[in-house]
This record gives sequence, structure tokens and C-alpha cells, in this order.
Amino acid sequence: MTADVIVFIAAVATIGTIAGVLVIRVPHNRVSWVLLAVTVGFLVMSLSPLLADGPEGAVSGVALFALVLPGFGVFVPLWFPTGAPPTLGWRWVGWLGVVAPATLLTGAGIYSFIEGREALETIDSCVSPGACVMLAGNALTLAAIMCAIASLVVRWVRSAGVERQQLKWLIAPFMVFGIGALAEFGGWQDSVVASIGLTGGLVLIPTAIGVAILKYRLYELDRIISRTVSYTLVIGLLGLVYAAGAVWLPTQVLSGRSSPLFVAASTLAVAALFNPVRRRVTGWVDRRFYRTRYNAEHVTEAFSNRLRTLADMAPLTQDWVEAVWRTVQPSSVGVWVRTRS
Repeated sequence: MTADVIVFIAAVATIGTIAGVLVIRVPHNRVSWVLLAVTVGFLVMSLSPLLADGPEGAVSGVALFALVLPGFGVFVPLWFPTGAPPTLGWRWVGWLGVVAPATLLTGAGIYSFIEGREALETIDSCVSPGACVMLAGNALTLAAIMCAIASLVVRWVRSAGVERQQLKWLIAPFMVFGIGALAEFGGWQDSVVASIGLTGGLVLIPTAIGVAILKYRLYELDRIISRTVSYTLVIGLLGLVYAAGAVWLPTQVLSGRSSPLFVAASTLAVAALFNPVRRRVTGWVDRRFYRTRYNAEHVTEAFSNRLRTLADMAPLTQDWVEAVWRTVQPSSVGVWVRTRS
């Protein structure tokens, strides 16, 4: 099984599962139905080789340009996460997302069936009316994708609260997918970076969409990022320590010969350093990626220190209210004090 097949199967399984859950749970959100259409497009593309040699490419192309590309490239960024454009002024992008692939497919039909030409993938100039229509469809499709991405940027700038947190879930998956796409189309075809990036992106993007729309543990994104970065750094640092003690040091002392003593010492050093390194790295990462927890811990610690010196009830109550407000951020805070009559 090749890497492309693994990417395809992982993408179809993930998108199909997320689409099914969203259609059942939030059928009023149009993003749910877009993901379902993308799943159908992927399935049609996977089943097209079972057809005769003639219509195979045509069926796969229709699925790609009528369902997959407009769905992922135009309607998901245009409608996510509310199921509607950022404002009514962006509705024309949705119509452009319909007209562009229709133009492209119309040109392909004219080029293949009316003009009797073949080899659609080699078209790079306006050599016939069908080719001109196809080139226009390509340009409109690219314009629709760019406009949809621009609408997502506008939505991000204007967002706040829950919607901002929903949009934050898409940042990391699109970065992973972008790295894979750059590697794939930048000369590193079928490389490990391209395979991992494309696979991870196609799996993580629908997963992030599902989490964001269903609002399941929506506010745990910062914690996920901080823990991922923390343990990646911890594993990397301890791996360097082990490699230095078990591989590099014997080559310098024993002229390249391995020694069980160095391996055992490196293992013990890694075990002894794990907790101190983890605490320091976690604290450093939290200060940069998980600021809410870091600030809450410092506010709580400062309140605990002041609590030892406060004797009067009024400043104690004021400090307690301020600590609760800065850590929990409730909509309202009240203090009930029982007094003796």
C-alpha cells in the first residue's frame, strides 16, 4: 500500500466520520453538508478506477472539481464556523464557488466531447474555445479560493469570544497541511515531510472543524498546544542527553567502541533528569503558549502570600474577589459573609 493510498483512506475515513456526526448533531450548519459532499467526492474518485477506461478520468475529474475542490477550497473557509459568510457582502463568493467549477467542467466537456480532443492535463493555452473556457474556469476557481481565504481572515479579525476560539482550532491543521503541500509541490514529492504533512492536514482539518462546531472541549486548545510543545522539547532534550552519553562519549573515550557502562549511565541520567527538565520546560512553555494557566497560578500564589499577613476582613474580601475575577473570569462575583447578631 503506497503513501498516497494511505493518505486517501485516512482522509476519507476521517472526513466521513466527522461529516456524519455533524449532519446528525448540527444539520442546520451548512459546513456539515459541505463535508458530506466532500466525502462523496472522495468516494467517487476512489471508485472511478472500477469503471471502464474511458469514463474513469472524467468521473474522477467531475468529483474533484465539482465537490472536493469547491468544498474544501471555497465553502469551508467561507462558511466556517457559523454556516454563513462573515457578512452578507461576502455571499457573492459562494456563487463564484459554484460558477467557477461549472465553467471549468463545461469547458472540459466542450474540449473532449464536442471538439473531440484528449489529454486535458496538457492544456496551458487558449488553443480552442473549449480550452479557453477551461482556462477561464481555472482562473475563476483560483479567484474563488483566494476570496474565500480572505473572508476567513476578515472573520478572524472581527471575531471574539467563542467564534475566535473556534477559528483558532483551524490554525495548526492548516499549518501542517500547508507544510505538506509546499513540500509536495516544491520538489519534495513523496517525501516523508510531504506525506506526513498532507496526511496530518487532511486528518486534522475535519477533526478541528468537528471540535469547533460541536464546541467539544473548545477551550482546551491552548492546553493541547502547550503540552505538545512541552513534551516534544522534553523528549528532544533527553534524547540528546542519551545520545551524547551512549553514542558520542564512547566514540571519544573508547575510540568508537560501545560500552554497557555508558549506556546504563545515560539511561540513569535521563531518568533522573526527566522530572526537573519537564517542570522547567512546562513552565517556560506555559508562559508563552498557555498564559491563562500561568497567570492563574501566579495570582493564586500571590493571594496565598498576602493571606498570611491580612487580618482585616475588608481587604481580605477585596483581594479574594480580585483573585477569583482574574483566575476564573466569571460574569459576576459576590461575597456572602455571615455575621453574628
